[in-house]
Amino acid sequence: MNFTEKIIETIRSPKNAMKSISEQPMIEEAVTIVGISAVLGALAAYIQSYKVTYVIEGFPEMPSSTMMGIFGIVVALIGSFIFWFIIAGILHLVSMALGGEGKFHPQMITIVGYSFIPMIFASLISIAMLLIIEPMTITISPTDPTAMKRFYESSYFINSSIIEIIIQIWASIILFFGIQEAHKLSAAKSAIVAGIPLIFIVMSLLWTFRSFGIL
Repeated sequence: MNFTEKIIETIRSPKNAMKSISEQPMIEEAVTIVGISAVLGALAAYIQSYKVTYVIEGFPEMPSSTMMGIFGIVVALIGSFIFWFIIAGILHLVSMALGGEGKFHPQMITIVGYSFIPMIFASLISIAMLLIIEPMTITISPTDPTAMKRFYESSYFINSSIIEIIIQIWASIILFFGIQEAHKLSAAKSAIVAGIPLIFIVMSLLWTFRSFGIL
């Protein structure tokens, strides 16, 4: 399969795609996927800098939307590649601890790169949502602890959280078949490893909601 066929097969039948990718991993393909995800994430961050304005009481001179947008772009671009390497390393080490036989490079890092395909769709959805919503201002005030709570209770944040979980479930399915093929682990062990990013995201969202008294 060529690169385009692998992407289509990953979306349509991740089991077959991961079998082919684990047998002939090509890291440059993973770099391309992560790169596309990073660029779209950067675009979403830039749009968000204009749609969502943060005001911290006591700090009247806040960075402009342009500066915030540039900062968001840099974080999205660099952060995507850092996250890719970190998550690939963690999943590889856990797989090895469970008796896996695969290699970190190029096998595991390529498989994790392909699991970023759902993130591309997530960024596209995020961009569409940001373009639709009305601009909002979030005031962070020591005298008004409910200010941030109102943001986390907004339909934008709740919908984004739901989409994030759904997207990560999709990514975990891709990882499941990839880990199973690369590390030759059982279905149960592969599910444990592939579920690590999903558990982390769910726990992070639960912590956020509980911190602001939403749950």
